[in-house]
Amino acid sequence: MKARILAGALCVLGLAACFRDDTRLAGGWADTETGHKVAGLVVRSDGSAAAGALVSLRPADYLGRDPGTDDSIGISPTGGTLTDILCDSLGRFRIDSVAPGHYALETRYQEINAALIRFEMGTAAVRMDLGTAKVKPVGSITGRVRFSDDVPGPALVRIRGLERAALADAATGVYTFGNLPEGDFTLHYEGLEPLVTPAEKAGIRFAAGLGTNAGEIVLQRGLRQAYGIRDGFLELPGVDSTNPVILENGSFRSPMDGAYLFAKASLGRLDLRGVITSYGRDTGDAAIAASVRACARQILIAQESGMRVSVTPTGGARRPLPRPRSGNLMDIEPDASAGAQLLIREAGLATPAHPLVLICGTNLTTAAQALLLSPDIAERLIIFGANNGNTNADDSLASAVVAKKGRLVAWSREHYWDTTYATKYTPDHIPGRFGDALRGLYNPVAFTRTWAYSYYGDFGPATYLYSRTVWRSATPSLYGGAPLKAIPTALPVYDFLDIPFAANDWAAMEAEFYATVENAAAYRPWPVPGNFEAEGYAVSARVNVDSLPGGEALAFKDPGAFAEFPLQAEAARDYVLELFYRADAAALATVTADAGLPGSVPVTVALPAAKDSGSAQVTLHMEAGSRRLRVDFSQGAFWLDRIQAR
Repeated sequence: MKARILAGALCVLGLAACFRDDTRLAGGWADTETGHKVAGLVVRSDGSAAAGALVSLRPADYLGRDPGTDDSIGISPTGGTLTDILCDSLGRFRIDSVAPGHYALETRYQEINAALIRFEMGTAAVRMDLGTAKVKPVGSITGRVRFSDDVPGPALVRIRGLERAALADAATGVYTFGNLPEGDFTLHYEGLEPLVTPAEKAGIRFAAGLGTNAGEIVLQRGLRQAYGIRDGFLELPGVDSTNPVILENGSFRSPMDGAYLFAKASLGRLDLRGVITSYGRDTGDAAIAASVRACARQILIAQESGMRVSVTPTGGARRPLPRPRSGNLMDIEPDASAGAQLLIREAGLATPAHPLVLICGTNLTTAAQALLLSPDIAERLIIFGANNGNTNADDSLASAVVAKKGRLVAWSREHYWDTTYATKYTPDHIPGRFGDALRGLYNPVAFTRTWAYSYYGDFGPATYLYSRTVWRSATPSLYGGAPLKAIPTALPVYDFLDIPFAANDWAAMEAEFYATVENAAAYRPWPVPGNFEAEGYAVSARVNVDSLPGGEALAFKDPGAFAEFPLQAEAARDYVLELFYRADAAALATVTADAGLPGSVPVTVALPAAKDSGSAQVTLHMEAGSRRLRVDFSQGAFWLDRIQAR
């Protein structure tokens, strides 16, 4: 739509204000402009003058205004002259300053009679007399627009060279043009959704006072996501590590959910615009609230491990799309969830050449809401959907909407990944609470299921942004109902891009994942002076994170319990560290700066009984740069909440 408006604006500006609307009509022979002139006479059927008849001059390639948009204007790619004038009392008209080119001149008398003259204004002509045009009874054209996938949608139909435009009925595709002069016409068809290929039908004829049926035209929706294979690997134009990204999932029960993208964001290599949490097996507001809390906890674990992640979870779809009685996708009335609004806002800031990427590890309902509420974002949003044919199969209607209306890359549609790949990695070298959470997920007996299901089942597509080698190929596919699956078709009409099982390079995918989450630079040291939570340790043994009134704290209860914290000291000097803790009885802690380095001296700190909250201070010398602070259990049980270094 914007392209049409821009082209029309350029056309009008280039004509030195030669366009006149009906409120500024020139009157017959009274025009005094110079240049190439066109003149003629308009008469009625009895030969008498058609005084006051409206004469409209349009270039032969002209397409009229879109009646569904207030600020739209017609366009002429060749930049021809656009003029409306009235005949004088003798039925005469003259149009000055006509640019060379091919034209259609329509005369209308009392809206029930009309005539059409087609002519070419040559570059050498000074004045062209079109002779006498006799108006005759008007006729009509009807027809139907259909989309290649048989999913109804809005379409705009226009007649080349005339100021005519009609919106086809969105449900039936039927359109009608009335009050047309006898003639030979070319109809131009456009889908009003993004990514639909325009079409034209020429040679539509009818006699005066009659009508004709232009028949049916099929507009191609086709495959919306371009792709190619280069050097044996998949290429998605405009998709790489620089795209803005939104992450969506359902439960966020596993620390694997978001691990890779949080680490990339912490490394400064990902433009993470938001995190959406949507319904899973449970639906409704309570389920969304629980999922938001679970997501917030995963973000907190990443932050306390030293990751710099600044996003907060946004609630997405609460339940599957409502099914319209008509069965037509266009009749769905979606909720406007906060997650859908986030997608609409961020996609609006992106471009078709550099779109927003949604990595969705749950049902596609939120994406479908966004596409239904704001169809124009389809060309500025790519959806990487995962497991939408098996695990995430609760909303086949949303899958259909996204496949038909959006740019969908579907991964792991028909597979669970719990038995497909035997990993060679273990989560031994991942630091902090984040590493502890991943190690808690690790089970040597059921390792393939728990690990691969949590990671490969949801966020395998994320690795493609940084490593093309994880996907070797893709197959254009047609949506065939519920669940989302490819079906054989002889038509060159495809809805989405499928990443089949054989296209995955599992070793490359896993190597990329671990190279990121084990990268020490993703876990940035806490600045000293500063204030940091005790749960943000990097290395620990025999400690637990306990929930206490007022929040969480790190529990030191057993001999051998310790935790180490990565710090970044601003200068070489003495620092006062204040430990905020809770202890049911008096306890002792041992604190060491530069843990593990030769010459580091442990300092014992007395922790008086404090059942609600207490604090104790210790002074330690630290050299400038990266340091390692260690807190050991010494005597008694205590819970460490946070440390403030001054």
